[in-house]
Amino acid sequence: MGQCVRFRDRADFHVFAASWIGGMLVFARRTPHWYADVMQEDRLVEWSTAVIFLIAGATYLRRALKHRRLFDGLVGLFLVFVAGEEISWGQRLLGFVPPSPFLAHNTQQELTLHNFADVFGKPKWILAAVLVAYGVLLPASQRWTAMRAAATRVGATIPSRDLVPWYVICAALLVWYPVEFTGEWVELLSSTVFLAAAELRGAGFWLRCAAGFGAAGGIMLATGALRGDVRHIACARLEASALLHDIVPGRAANPSLAEPEELDKRLLSAADDGYLDFVMLDSLNRVRCPGEPQEDAVARREYGVDPWGTAYWLRTRSDTVGGVGLEVYSFGPNRRRDDNGSDSGGSDDVIMSGRYVP
Repeated sequence: MGQCVRFRDRADFHVFAASWIGGMLVFARRTPHWYADVMQEDRLVEWSTAVIFLIAGATYLRRALKHRRLFDGLVGLFLVFVAGEEISWGQRLLGFVPPSPFLAHNTQQELTLHNFADVFGKPKWILAAVLVAYGVLLPASQRWTAMRAAATRVGATIPSRDLVPWYVICAALLVWYPVEFTGEWVELLSSTVFLAAAELRGAGFWLRCAAGFGAAGGIMLATGALRGDVRHIACARLEASALLHDIVPGRAANPSLAEPEELDKRLLSAADDGYLDFVMLDSLNRVRCPGEPQEDAVARREYGVDPWGTAYWLRTRSDTVGGVGLEVYSFGPNRRRDDNGSDSGGSDDVIMSGRYVP
């Protein structure tokens, strides 16, 4: 199924995919600050990726149920899984604190499986492997009669040959990573390639894409409007201020904190890399947040997490007199980075600033 589609039959998609890649590379080179802002978590690119992966998964699952196609069902479940992982299964949307194993061992301290680096390695290798296996090796195997028969028996929809180059290109870009945040826009392109493989008719594909981008834009606007509980905001300010006190005049900072010209890490990652001594966060542990049970606060602070279940971050910039400008910050009520080190309007990030001299 799908092998009869010729390259010119889907010219609009090929133009879109090529334009997307070229546009992102130019965007990254010409306006790096705007590019970095657009590629942050919970912005249009990430939400569009999640929604279109979900739509593609639902398309495969519908076909699998209607025609009893087992393999298509497995592909659909994988795509739905990717959509859920992309948004941390609603953690940042709902603002809950994930279980402690995710805070301790997940590289992003989120409710995701693919960020357990010790188990799965780098996420980009997983997606690249799937793209090659499904979009390249599976179509190639159909040259043999036995493999075509096997694909029919298990109910596999084979990606059409005209899409094979895009599976290759997506995988290659993930491996090459030519610019920062390449993975973010390649994931979105990959979701559209899977959708194109599932829905062969042009109108059906573009309607689904339009619905995905529209839904993503609506979600982004809704999350951006979150204002949060005033008690949580007050708590985050108290905790960020206490963290700053522990690091600047306190004992939590190690001399290596002043070595990098720039540093921007989750608090726990900074400790794991030797920049901080986590057991010396005395002021943080003495904070009493209004309305929050102390046992809940202790559990959060053990892993450097704010009241919305998102990591506290540490940002430094070296100065010319041997010290570093330092910021401790939380993403705030909307659970996304609104401030990238500049005065950006509309930010609800909770930021406390100081200066550290080793």
